[in-house]
Amino acid sequence: MYEIKAYVRKAMSELVIDEVAKLAGVASIAVVSLSEFGHTVNDGSEMAKVEMVKLEVDVDSESAADTVADTIVRAGRTQEGHPGDGKVLISRLAKAIRIDDGVSGPEALRARSV
Repeated sequence: MYEIKAYVRKAMSELVIDEVAKLAGVASIAVVSLSEFGHTVNDGSEMAKVEMVKLEVDVDSESAADTVADTIVRAGRTQEGHPGDGKVLISRLAKAIRIDDGVSGPEALRARSV
């Protein structure tokens, strides 16, 4: 089980969300607004402010995590890519429990019909 956290430009967030939502194995996407996010260009200048959002996606397999990350990078990159386009972080989840029925493990991260 994996959690993908992605910091993407606010201007690119709808496109990224739309692309990730099309992927198999993605049950939900959490969108967290950030008040500000900075990046540096390593030239000694001050940190620049870029409007960003944080996306959180939990998936049941490493291959799904890789697919989600690749999709975020592709959809979130501005033209040829620029500093401040964002980052994708992938972490292992120790445990997942679905609140409504108590199911735990990878099954708790899978979409189910209502």
